[in-house]
Parts: sequence; structure tokens; C-alpha cells
Amino acid sequence: MSPTAAISKKRTLSPIWIIPLIAVFVASWMFYQYQQSQGTTIYITMPNAEGVIPGKTEIKVRSVKMGVIAQVRLAEDQTTVVARAVIDKDYEHLLNQDAKIWIVKTRIDETGISGLNTLLSGVYFEFLPGESDARTRQFTLLDTPPQIPDNIKGQRYLLTSKNTNVIDVGTTIYYNGYSVGQVETAKFDWQQQIMRYGIFIRSPYENLVTENVVFWVNSAIEVNLSADGINFKTSSLAKMLKGGISFAIPEGEKPDALAKQNQTFRLNSDYQKALEHRYDEYDYYVIQFEQSIRGLTPGAPVEYRGIRIGTVEEAPAMLVIDNRPAHFSTDSTAVPVKIKIEYKRIFHDTKIAKEFWQNSLDGWIEKGLRASLKTGNLLTGSIYIDFDLYQDVEPFQQSEFAGLKVFPSTSSGFSVMANQVSELLAKFNNLDMQTPLNSFDKTMNEYNTFAVELRELLNRKDTQTLPNEFNETLAQVEKSMATFDETMLQFEKTMSDYEKGSAIYHELNSTLDQLKQLAEQLQPLSKGLNEQPNMFIFDKQLATDPTPRKQ
Repeated sequence: MSPTAAISKKRTLSPIWIIPLIAVFVASWMFYQYQQSQGTTIYITMPNAEGVIPGKTEIKVRSVKMGVIAQVRLAEDQTTVVARAVIDKDYEHLLNQDAKIWIVKTRIDETGISGLNTLLSGVYFEFLPGESDARTRQFTLLDTPPQIPDNIKGQRYLLTSKNTNVIDVGTTIYYNGYSVGQVETAKFDWQQQIMRYGIFIRSPYENLVTENVVFWVNSAIEVNLSADGINFKTSSLAKMLKGGISFAIPEGEKPDALAKQNQTFRLNSDYQKALEHRYDEYDYYVIQFEQSIRGLTPGAPVEYRGIRIGTVEEAPAMLVIDNRPAHFSTDSTAVPVKIKIEYKRIFHDTKIAKEFWQNSLDGWIEKGLRASLKTGNLLTGSIYIDFDLYQDVEPFQQSEFAGLKVFPSTSSGFSVMANQVSELLAKFNNLDMQTPLNSFDKTMNEYNTFAVELRELLNRKDTQTLPNEFNETLAQVEKSMATFDETMLQFEKTMSDYEKGSAIYHELNSTLDQLKQLAEQLQPLSKGLNEQPNMFIFDKQLATDPTPRKQ
């Protein structure tokens, strides 16, 4: 019997499975292509989602679509909003760390009206690529659009201001009337109590910014009321509407080295203040005035015979001695004024000017150099401090006041005139008129007695029997005595007119009284003019009561 063959079936892969494998491969490839076509996902943190619609709000770069907002949700802390956006793969290389992104919508601000096209199309995100090589997927939305794109060449600087009005972002910066840049940022430093501005100067105008330039705020109409008079200055129509900041090299100076990136400059309220702030090398002094300083304000000039050499810093000087205000001292009635002698005003070389002043000051004071108040302008009521040499002044002993050197002073103007009138009246009042009148009365009485005795002698009989020549002599004597008697009577009458109670004496006293009243009237006039030199033009202004500060 032949053996039986064992037959078994071998399992093989059915060709039918090729179709699913191909389907999986195609699906994977399509998913990969889909993911590649979707681009890169980024996340944008913003304060709110106003106007943002997922799937519709676009992200653009130079008005070209580069992505779309896919989702908007609250952040974990619920204080901000996080938007997930998908960026096309063609723009992945633009996702730099220093890139900027902001929302474009209709805006009306100091720079004008922008984003009107979004009224119909809706808001969108504007993307500004940076220059960093590092990449990121996390971005923070800017509050406002950047004023200067990074692709515009130029240089940035900083300005600080304490006493000027707040300047808006976008304000134009001028050089000799030409627009060369604008303000990028404006922040208030509450700790330092100053405004800090970031400005951008377009290329090639950054070569105009040297270390000795001065910046000031343009005003529509500048009115300067000072001891020098009244100055009016108007700007162009564009500056009147939008304002602006100007900078320039002060007249008479040569350009210094170019300013460095982010160098800080002072922003002044006007050009004159900008010029004054150049004099940064000075010494402080205190001047004590025995008269009113009404009309003397900080910034008033200090001059020597018409040449400005300094500036009034504080009037009165806000100094403290023994924990008390120095200008309300019980030991002295003088009002202290703080000034600064600015050496660059004396000579352009500060070092030479300082040595010259300090080495010569003591000798000048010994020769009579004193400070006095002078009226600068009756219309504005401004006064200034004038240094000059005076004769017959009291010697001055060097001293200090609250740690500052004291400069000697003297009275001037109406105060001196009032003092001279008072001295003249005092001399009139001290004249002794009664003693000469009494002496004349005594002499007249003695003469009258002599005249009576002489007449009795001439009328005696024995005198009549004397020779004729003697009688003639006596007659001449009698005639001379009669003439003398008339003269003395006239003199007595004249002197009686000056006696107490007479008309002339009354008129003389009345004249002296009028002079005294005139002096008393001149004293308040002098005081009033010292307090307000423009009182002939304007009514006297009463100082307002100070408002207590909040604790």
C-alpha cells in the first residue's frame, strides 16, 4: 500500500490588502502635506479680543496676508486674552524675537485719522519683522502702532522735562524749521517727577545732533515779559496746530562731537530757558536786602553794569537755619535772596572765568562792590539785581548764611530818596530858632534903654549951655541915633515876624509840616514801587493765601 501524501496550505498575503496600505500611505502623505500647508502656530497675548473673529481676522505684513487667527481664549489668570494664529510656511522666517505686532483699527488721535479701511473690512493684525536671528512663537500685542518702522534709518535719543507741558507721541521735531524726526514714546517717571521722551531723528539728520545742541518746545505765540522788556514770537501755522520740538546749536558756538545713541538731553519750555541751562558751572551766594523784593522772581538776571553774570535762583531763598525758614528770622529784618554766578557768562573759558572771579572778589568788595535792586521794566513790574561800585559804604565782614557765602548789598532807588528826604526834614526839625530870637529881643531892649537915657541927657539945661559946636555934635549924634532907632525898629519888626506865633513863623512851620507829610507819603510810595514797580499802570495785586498741602 502506497503512503498517503500530506497536503497543507501555506498562508500568503492577499493582494486585496494592498489597497488599504495604499490608502493609509496616501492619507498619511495628505496629512503631512496638510500640516505643512498649515504653517506655524503662534500665540498672541492681548488685553481683549475686541473686533477679533476667529477664522476671519487676518495677520498681514505690508498689507499681504501671512496668517489668520484660528482661536481666541482667556488666559489662565483671566486678565488677558490669548489668540492662536496660524502663519503660512512661506513666512516662518519672519518670526523673530524682536518682531512687533499690533492691531489695526480706526484711530483718531493727535497724529491724525488712520485705519478708515477697517470700517468695512474689519480689524486686522499688522506684523513688523525684526532683525534678530532667534525665533519665537510667543508675541505680545502693542498698545499703539510703532511710530517709526525699524527699516527706516536714523538714530534715537532721550529727552527729559520737568516744567514743560506734556508732549504727545508723534509730535514733529524740527531743525531750523525743517522736519527731521518725531517723538516715539512719552512716559511719566512718577518717582523722579519728570517726563521722559524717546525721539527718533531720521538719517542723515542725526549728524545735526551734537553734544552741545539744545532742545525746546515750540509755542504758537511766545510772550516773554522780563526785565528786558516784552518780546513776541509766533510760529508757523503747522506748529500752531500740532506744536513741535526744535533743536539747534546755540548762536556763537561751534558744533561739538556727535551725540551717541540714546544720549539724554534736557527739554526746555522755550529757547531762552534752553540757553540759560547751558551755564552749568556756577557758585551760589546769598544777598540780604533791607527792602521789599516784590517783582524779583527766579530767573531774573544778575548784572554788573549791564553785563549779565548770573541768575536769581530763589527769591526769597528757601534756606533753613536751626529748623526754621531763614527768610522769617527774628534776629534780622533782611530778606535773603539766593543767586548763582555763572562763570561761562563772564568768559567763554569757564576755568579762567572762575579763577578770575574768585581771586578778584574780595578786592572788589573792599573797593565798594555792592548788590542793589533795580527796576528792569515799569510795565512788567520786573526788577533785577545789579552789581556796582559805591562810595562811602560801610565795611563788609565776610560771613556765611545757611552754609552759603553772603554778598553785601545796599539800598537803592526810591528807598534812598525817601531816606534823604527824611534826613533833610530831621535837620529842619533840629534847627534852634528860639535862641537867636531871644538874643535879638534882649539887644533891642538894651538899645531902647540907651536911647531913652540919651534923649534925657540932651534935654537937660546944662547940656543946652554947652558950646554950639558941641551942640551941633550932639545934634548929629541925635540924628544918627534916630536913624539907628528906625533901623533897629525895622530890624525888631523883621525879627518879630520870625518869633513864635508870627505869620512868617507859622508859614515856616507849615512848610516844614508839609515837607514832613510829603516824606511820609513818599515812604509808602517807595514801598509800593518796590513791591510792585508797575503800580502806575496796573492795580496793586494782593497775594493769594497759600493752600495747605494735603498730608
